[in-house]
Amino acid sequence: MRHRVAKRHFNRDTKHRKAMIMNLVRSLVEQGEIKTTTEKAKEVRRWADKVVSKAKAGDVAARRSLHRFFGKRDVVNTLVDRIAPLFADRTSGFTTKEVLGKRRGDNTEMTKISFVSQPEGVGSLKAPKNGEVAKAAPAKKKTASAPAKKVSKKTETSVKSAAPKNIAPSKSAAPKVKKDTKTKIATSK
Repeated sequence: MRHRVAKRHFNRDTKHRKAMIMNLVRSLVEQGEIKTTTEKAKEVRRWADKVVSKAKAGDVAARRSLHRFFGKRDVVNTLVDRIAPLFADRTSGFTTKEVLGKRRGDNTEMTKISFVSQPEGVGSLKAPKNGEVAKAAPAKKKTASAPAKKVSKKTETSVKSAAPKNIAPSKSAAPKVKKDTKTKIATSK
């Protein structure tokens, strides 16, 4: 019977499972979003809610508890100083899931999980300068990309002529040829 069994085991032993979950949550904090399987995303979502709720306290005891989980001070500082203040008005639901489709190799359902609001410098673990509180990044708008600029022939020739002429070609460009110093002469008897 499965009474009150809430966690997923992922066919791993306890230490491997804890390390995997910790690494996924760490990547989520560092990068702001991760792509993983749907089942792992559901488990990461549970842990991310717990971690962010603890980080919202912001006191020394919360930092020590988070450090025990992550093992890296810069991840804990990023979580407490930059991510947790963005969720001051929320009590849960800090992450969002987006189904990406099936993985090509084994047809597993893939999901992108990310924080609902993210700091401006996603991917950077450095704390903001001058005690500034991290602000939520503005929503990204899809815009049409600008057409590529046409390069005139005159510009192309000036670029080619600007290259230095006294530099020998690199060794990787020319194939290496072994010279056989000993030649065998076939004699017939």
